[in-house]
Amino acid sequence: MFFDVDVDPALVGVTVSALLWMQVAPAQLETVATALAGHEELALVAATTGPTNLVAQALCQDAEALHAYLTRRVALEAVARIETAPVLRTYKAAVALRRP
Repeated sequence: MFFDVDVDPALVGVTVSALLWMQVAPAQLETVATALAGHEELALVAATTGPTNLVAQALCQDAEALHAYLTRRVALEAVARIETAPVLRTYKAAVALRRP
């Protein structure tokens, strides 16, 4: 049995959401992903394929907090490039998590 609760992000002080598409050296992908998974600002960290091989969803209090996060915490040496895509509207957010 499990419970899935949806909470309006604004109720916990989150007003800015952004997807972070990152290009990481393949040999460093697991190390970077594991490090980022520990960041409280990130709701999702996932390996992908294509020009970027790591994606994360940042949830921040405001644009200034997102800027501080991007320039101070995500700016890891192994991350060659980050493309930030602010989320303007979410139409569906529920997801089933599968545990190994």
